[in-house]
Amino acid sequence: MSGYHENRNMFDLLRHLFLPHHTNNHRPKSIHIDALFVYVLFFVLIHALVGIVARTSPGVLGYATDIFADQLLAFTNTKRAENGLSNLTMNNQLSQAAVLKAQDMFAKNYWAHASPEGKTPWDFINSTGYTYIVAGENLAKNFSDSAGVVEAWMASPTHRDNVLKAQYQDVGFAIVNGILEGEETTLVVQMFGSSSSQVAQLPQLTPTPKLLVQYMPSPTPIVIAPAVAREKSVEVPQTQTPSEVTTVGEPQTQTRTSTVLAPARVFAADAFGGLSQTPLIDRTMLTKYIAFIFIALMLVILIIDAVIASKRKIVRISGHNLAHIMFFVAIILILVIATPGSVLYE
Repeated sequence: MSGYHENRNMFDLLRHLFLPHHTNNHRPKSIHIDALFVYVLFFVLIHALVGIVARTSPGVLGYATDIFADQLLAFTNTKRAENGLSNLTMNNQLSQAAVLKAQDMFAKNYWAHASPEGKTPWDFINSTGYTYIVAGENLAKNFSDSAGVVEAWMASPTHRDNVLKAQYQDVGFAIVNGILEGEETTLVVQMFGSSSSQVAQLPQLTPTPKLLVQYMPSPTPIVIAPAVAREKSVEVPQTQTPSEVTTVGEPQTQTRTSTVLAPARVFAADAFGGLSQTPLIDRTMLTKYIAFIFIALMLVILIIDAVIASKRKIVRISGHNLAHIMFFVAIILILVIATPGSVLYE
């Protein structure tokens, strides 16, 4: 007898939550306005839990990453070839400058072209001994593959201008993993340039310095994968969406600067640097799955509610199910289209 009452009570609870009935004013309790507080609290707790696990066990829960500099170079040169431009050549000094810039962003907790102290990309390029007459920088973070990075740059007019700038002849990359704003982050730094030794090959340009700044901040890189061509490991000072920076000016006189924090070892890859990591659970996909399940449940409840209300001819002053259904469908489409990576748009 007790089992019957327990089953009955469970049925009454489920009906109260998910079906229109006189106990819930003929509207499922799960889609009442006061249920929103419960959903918000649930997602806040889930977000906090995911963040804690990702920070403490990145091998279990983290971002899946498969980005390599040789792929970035190939995709970049493909875009240039499609627009009738010459290929860029991988340059070790620019790659080292890219590594230094990524280290600096992690160490000083910023996501911008200029550091909080005003240090610009050109300072990092100068420190490697690369004498440029034209230079630029693109940044990206949290993309899962090389193609996604380049496609995002091409989708942004300012980044596209850098990729397709005819005056550039050299390029360098760094793919660095670390903690930014308390979360695991993969930074991609792309440095462009033409050195003074190539000045004869360049057309005359009117100096028009331009610096676009994005700011977002966090510390200590975990994995550093510079794009350098077959060298031994070297010691460098660790000065701890992509956005575009373009500067055209006179050939630079090199003045090396050194801001020394904790030394970090940078290891040369076989030919090009890169970063590949596959956690047990991909954080991006986990977040999407949770959102999909929640939205699918809401859609099912709304559709069932609309059907029952129509059959029972229940008249409602407020709460239009069709509008709610369209809203959730739009969210699903956004989740499908959205990518986790980000670059800077003007």
